[in-house]
Amino acid sequence: MATTQSSSSSSSCCSNDSISSTSANNNMANTLLLDINSLLNDEDISDITLVPETSTSKENSSNDNDPVTAVPAIKAILAARSPVFRRMLYGEFRETHGAENVEVKLDYSGRVLQLLVEFIFTDKLDSLNIAANGVVGNSSSSTATNSGGGGSYTAAATSNCTLEEKARLLTNLSGAAHYFDIPKLESDIKTKLNAMMLEHPSLACAILDESSKMLSGEELVLLAMERVRARPKAALLHWNKGVPPSSLAGTMNGAGISSTFPSIGSGNSSSNAGGGGSGEERGGVTSLNASLLEQVIFDDQSTASELTKFLCLKKWVEGCKHIVSSDDIDLPRKMLDTDEILSSRTPIKPTRKAIDDATPAATAQPNVTPPPSPTSKSPSDESSIVSQHQHRLTIAKHLAEKLDLSLIPASDLSTTITDAKLISTHDLYQAYRLQALNAERTKSKVFVEGAGLVEVNGTYIQRGVHEGTPMYNKEGVWRDREEVFRIFLCTYSNGNKSWCLSIVPKGKEPGKTTDLDFYECPVSYGKGGGITGGSYGASAENGLGVVPSRGWKLVNYGQPPVPKCSLIVGCLEDA
Repeated sequence: MATTQSSSSSSSCCSNDSISSTSANNNMANTLLLDINSLLNDEDISDITLVPETSTSKENSSNDNDPVTAVPAIKAILAARSPVFRRMLYGEFRETHGAENVEVKLDYSGRVLQLLVEFIFTDKLDSLNIAANGVVGNSSSSTATNSGGGGSYTAAATSNCTLEEKARLLTNLSGAAHYFDIPKLESDIKTKLNAMMLEHPSLACAILDESSKMLSGEELVLLAMERVRARPKAALLHWNKGVPPSSLAGTMNGAGISSTFPSIGSGNSSSNAGGGGSGEERGGVTSLNASLLEQVIFDDQSTASELTKFLCLKKWVEGCKHIVSSDDIDLPRKMLDTDEILSSRTPIKPTRKAIDDATPAATAQPNVTPPPSPTSKSPSDESSIVSQHQHRLTIAKHLAEKLDLSLIPASDLSTTITDAKLISTHDLYQAYRLQALNAERTKSKVFVEGAGLVEVNGTYIQRGVHEGTPMYNKEGVWRDREEVFRIFLCTYSNGNKSWCLSIVPKGKEPGKTTDLDFYECPVSYGKGGGITGGSYGASAENGLGVVPSRGWKLVNYGQPPVPKCSLIVGCLEDA
């Protein structure tokens, strides 16, 4: 027994020693990390300075002057964290040769370089941890040299960033992480940007715009496009109607987010937390450059309606954030000629070559126009407000010709479409003509209520015909995608007929196996106790044109209880 106790005691001692040793190792590791972190931006220790190629931020930011003009670092730490830095600083083709303190120019903005060095030293990006009041988290480790003004600045410069600017900054940082072969940072940024787009779909446009300029941006381009395709109205027009409040719960509460971004503020739709600003400051269609506009709006996989596409063109003309020209998109010769006529009414700014060629003979040619001062805007500057609006208007008019105006409600044709002046008089006339033909049938609405799947509840507008009977449509969101819910009559392979409440995938005919069915009701329930949506010949006479008010049952994706339907009569199609 004594031997057993001794053995037990010895085992206990070993266990305690092991725990003590583990604790000591953890403390040592923590101390090591803190010591390395303390070297961040220490100019007395640094032996290398990363300098951005220009002082102008590459991000599409309202702050054109990048406050970071130089970022101090330590070569050994850079090399330990990045194989590319190792080859650059210590390899056979190294760019430095024994100098005590060297400068390396890199083709990234100062803010991107600052965040890159911060992650290399700390494995985190605390300088992006901005509270709602603009206070910077852990600012002691977030300073960077400002060689232009002598001294240093903190990451407080980021506190005034809008969410769009933060998204663009992180997108560019992802490109730097890819180039310098730092996979953890690149992966963490991708996860973070995806979470930001889930909460604010309109950020997808800014991320798409920025990543499309990067050689390594293909993965982010696909991620952003998927977001735009899922929620086109929210992503392009800041539309969030019909989204259940709980649908985004947990997307930005740390779920799936690496410790690289400790509680980074992302703002919300009702506050300015984290520099969020208003919805207009969070991307949207105005964040897209001209070359992306057509690809996004007329994407074959998008669920956007024709009216949504038109509203995107209108909004882009009114507020595009890029400098554009007619060269940004392939336009028909006729439109290019019109654009050239408009441009010819304004003196053309001389090219850099023309200015250089004219300089030696300037005294002999007093009529040569000198280049405008960098601090003033010449009336002939192509980026002038009038010129830019004309360029955007020309591009939008060209793209508007691709719209199927017959699918846009008549009330919108007479107001929104006409007032925007993007559609020719002839095209508007043809659209009104088609609308008049469609209006010959009495239009009705069906009100659906009480369904356990709340997304299907609401008002369905009569639009279109299937199997000789009217269809009723309602726009909504299901599983975080903008969809069109439809009520229509379907004939099964055995000859039986049922009314279906389903989602019909874009480009597919109703009544196929690709439908997402929620509820159905046999036609027999519509006879005598249903609601009719107008006269449709024989179908109406034999009761097939009647939407049942009761008798619905669950199928596939539906949830109990089943819905009830009621008719709203005497309304216009788009009332």
